[in-house]
Amino acid sequence: MKNDANMPKRLARTTIYESEHVCLYSDRVALPSGQIIENYYQIHYPKKAVAIVIFDKNENILLIQNRRYTVGRLEWEIPAGRIEEGESNEAAARREAIEEAGCELTDLRYLCSYNPSNGMSDSLVHCFVARVSSEGEFTDFDEINNKKWFSKQECTKLLESNGTMDGVTILAILYALQFYK
Repeated sequence: MKNDANMPKRLARTTIYESEHVCLYSDRVALPSGQIIENYYQIHYPKKAVAIVIFDKNENILLIQNRRYTVGRLEWEIPAGRIEEGESNEAAARREAIEEAGCELTDLRYLCSYNPSNGMSDSLVHCFVARVSSEGEFTDFDEINNKKWFSKQECTKLLESNGTMDGVTILAILYALQFYK
């Protein structure tokens, strides 16, 4: 956290839960006004993540259908996942594209980085866009139910109709449609 008079300051931390995937802390925080928050809960993700919007030669976008236990539904998403220790953001994007979609990538480009929920979590996602150079089958059958190429118009309709509720997918597709040429 910045050491700035205009930033809140952590005075104490209580660990509620820690694992290699997610941690939960309760911090005692002093606000710039001097007000003290006794229990400011923070979710910490030890590993950052990548997400990839993949286009084919016809400008279609590849979506995978994930089995999402947390929300109890199948969800159309772009390939995404954690960055492993010592792995570059780009290498993680290429690995996730192979694992979740069976796709080798070319023309991999950085789109943006963002915090999906910065009021309570330090989760950081690095979004990329790429073209598919070769395509095979996905191998993660426990997580992935299906994959499908969507036209840009179909993707726009999917977003407009709330056909996916995955924030990473929504932001990355909108970013790619706006800025990737």
